[in-house]
Amino acid sequence: MDNIWSENKYINLCINILLFLTGINFLHYGQLILPVICFLLFVDRKMKFYVNSPLTFVVLCLFAVSFYYFSVKDFYCVMGFTLPMAYYIGCNIHEVNEEKIRKVIYLLAISMGLHVVLNAIIEAILHGHHGFFFSSTHYDFWTREKISNTATAINIDILLGCVYYLIFHEKNKVLKIIDLVTFVLAMFYLMVIGRRTPVMMTFIVFVVSFVYETIYLKNTSAKLRTAFIRIFVSVIVFVALIVTIYTLNIFGAKDVLNGYRIIGKFSKGFINDQRFELYFGSFKLMPQYLWGGQHISKILGEQVHDFWIDIYDYAGIVTCAIMIVYSLTFLRDSVKILKNDKIGKDFRILLIGVLTCIVLQMFLEPVMTGASLFLLVSIIIHGLFERLNLDEQ
Repeated sequence: MDNIWSENKYINLCINILLFLTGINFLHYGQLILPVICFLLFVDRKMKFYVNSPLTFVVLCLFAVSFYYFSVKDFYCVMGFTLPMAYYIGCNIHEVNEEKIRKVIYLLAISMGLHVVLNAIIEAILHGHHGFFFSSTHYDFWTREKISNTATAINIDILLGCVYYLIFHEKNKVLKIIDLVTFVLAMFYLMVIGRRTPVMMTFIVFVVSFVYETIYLKNTSAKLRTAFIRIFVSVIVFVALIVTIYTLNIFGAKDVLNGYRIIGKFSKGFINDQRFELYFGSFKLMPQYLWGGQHISKILGEQVHDFWIDIYDYAGIVTCAIMIVYSLTFLRDSVKILKNDKIGKDFRILLIGVLTCIVLQMFLEPVMTGASLFLLVSIIIHGLFERLNLDEQ
């Protein structure tokens, strides 16, 4: 890759390799690679410290201290300190431009997607052909230990956010093929293990990206409209065909399809009612447990599937309030760059898909304690596009 991080090609290569290992969650401790990257950047900058927004960096540092102080003292209590590190990394791209940021996003997206593919491979080996499709137990490639479906599925999100751009705008055929093949393999595995969320998020990302491009950016080429409509209609027809076959039980297909977890999940609806019960239940309990300690999840019997409420449950109201401040900053900067006419349209089309996935996932999963690597990658991306936005103002 180009000198994305440093004029020194060896430092640049080293940081790219370390970021790849972070995304693929090497040995399941990808988060702990970030301090090494920060050290390399700090030394390369001749011990000069730079961040886009000192205030944002301070907010993340305050979150780290608060999360450690109030949370249950286990492995995750120190994860908060990696958040300002992630922001520092994103802020320190060398001579920022759209192409460099695009390459970093691809690097993170493909490495995280490969982790899903590796999990599929190890599961096929451990379970065999039959178990791969029907087992309810799933394993992590690095640890060989059981892992939740959610923790696996979140790793596809950044790549999922890139898919619209990859299909309609990516000009590098090699990159397009590598990324899309990884996405297809990872998505196939996630559907096999019964994950509805990535399927629905893919649909939402395509619609949001198309609307943003055609209505806001006014990119209304006939080729784009035709290609999108063909894909959209093909998906609708395919889904309608499956639903018809399943509902009418043609050739006894209903019994066969019920054996696949993804069909069973969708047959129950698109949204799990239990999520709403957890939300309402947590709201009722929040005033009673202001200082964390995971009392809410223990009473409800399950972790609340929301980024901010999970932090509240884990580390209390102060920590949650600090994260809300950062989240509003992230949202503000996202809106700014998507509205910035000095930024290329193609780059903003890529970014709208990635940001849509990030925001949706925050409302759907407890990413701080359940998938902190996804949160860290999101913060790195924040630092990257914020730096670009500052340079273009």
